[in-house]
Amino acid sequence: MLALLSWLFQAMFLAVVVYFALYVLLELRVFLISRKVEQRRLTELDHMPHEPEPDFWPRVSVLLPICNESGVVERLIDAACRLDYPSDAFEILVLDDSSDRTTELARAKVDGHAAQGIDIRLIKRCNRKGHKAGNLVNGIQQSRGEFFAIFDADFVPPVDFLLRTIPRFTDPELGFLQTGIGYENRDVSFLTRFQAMEMGHQQYVTVGLSEDGDMASLSGSSCVWRKACVDALGGWNDSSVTEDVDLGYRAQFGDWKYAYLRDVVSMSVLPETISAFRVQRERWGRGLIHSAFKHVRKMLLQPLPLVKRLHAISVMFSSVLLAAIHVLVLLSLPLTYLVHFDGAGVRWGALMFFILVAVWGVGNALGARKGGRFEDRPSILMSVAHTYLYIAMFLPMSWYYFVGGVRALFGVYNDFNRTPKGKDELHSAVPRINTILWLGEVLTFLYSLFTIGVAFESGNIVLVPLNVTVCVGFGMVLRWTWTERCARVRA
Repeated sequence: MLALLSWLFQAMFLAVVVYFALYVLLELRVFLISRKVEQRRLTELDHMPHEPEPDFWPRVSVLLPICNESGVVERLIDAACRLDYPSDAFEILVLDDSSDRTTELARAKVDGHAAQGIDIRLIKRCNRKGHKAGNLVNGIQQSRGEFFAIFDADFVPPVDFLLRTIPRFTDPELGFLQTGIGYENRDVSFLTRFQAMEMGHQQYVTVGLSEDGDMASLSGSSCVWRKACVDALGGWNDSSVTEDVDLGYRAQFGDWKYAYLRDVVSMSVLPETISAFRVQRERWGRGLIHSAFKHVRKMLLQPLPLVKRLHAISVMFSSVLLAAIHVLVLLSLPLTYLVHFDGAGVRWGALMFFILVAVWGVGNALGARKGGRFEDRPSILMSVAHTYLYIAMFLPMSWYYFVGGVRALFGVYNDFNRTPKGKDELHSAVPRINTILWLGEVLTFLYSLFTIGVAFESGNIVLVPLNVTVCVGFGMVLRWTWTERCARVRA
């Protein structure tokens, strides 16, 4: 029986390593494409004159979905009203699902801008059916635009956002367009810096995916959609908590193109508390994993070349891979107890895994710095330390995505918990899932600590680097949890 369990655990371990190897190779390929694109753009800026934008100014509806965003709603509305675009072809719809003083603040801002001649309306529903997806569907039913520019509550678009994005839609096959995102509070703490780097890496990789014509997973904010595309796809689907990714997948499986403009940057706000971060990431993991399995059959039926199909699998199931890393953490104790790593397969598999993590970590950190536009130049020692801590933070994230995947497996698709922003974070109620995630953090930390003890006692220390990194990553989030609780008491 023990031999059978040993074989099973080894097979699971090696399966994750092989999948991770494929993911790393594909990401390195895209990283090189992104690098070439960036170098070419720098050359073009040096040698080519700026081409005038075409005379193409269709009617645009700017959609601002909000829900209990008192800390950021006023600046969002102000920023939307500053957008430069022909006034007779431009409307702003504040889609308010709030149940607190956000409605009062939003209405005062809307009335003030409307009095100055701006075409702006506040639209409030009688219920929150469908959450954000339902809010957007309700909004577009009352809109008059041929295109929808969408900004979440914590975003501030640049004044020339529409002038730089709408002319791209002279291509009638272009269904939607995503732009770059910057983070104004990225340097508040290591937690915010980690998030900015992780998002920056995703943006940098998306440059290569877009250039190569590969499938991408795009954000639902700081983007523009063609109304005809949204209508053809049936609009946003409230069965998923990542309705933006769901709609993007459906568009890419159809006959619609997408574009990615990294140089058009809207500023956003990152969660500054660990509770807001962990709840957000569990929701993202649940929605992304649900969307992957929901659309995998349609993806496999697409007539794609092998490399593009592999990229589609890599993009769609990257969240599954992240959740699977937590499975490796859980396997570390039985592998340490049952397997003495005498067999070449597991021994080389473990070595390959650590090499892959190092290669992926360095490439990921480089892409993150480029995508996040980090200009500081730390010393080599600081770079190594920051990269290690950056990698360690993905282990708590793997736990959040693992929980999200389990909940998706049991049909919990649309349990929506909004992410509080700015000054609202310490005063917002924390959902119950946060406690479950925190308990899992404590247990995982103790589990890995115990596994390290077993490893040294048995002399089987091959997986100790993994467990040490788990303790570092989970130790950071547990420390931040204590800091946040103290801050809530003081508040």
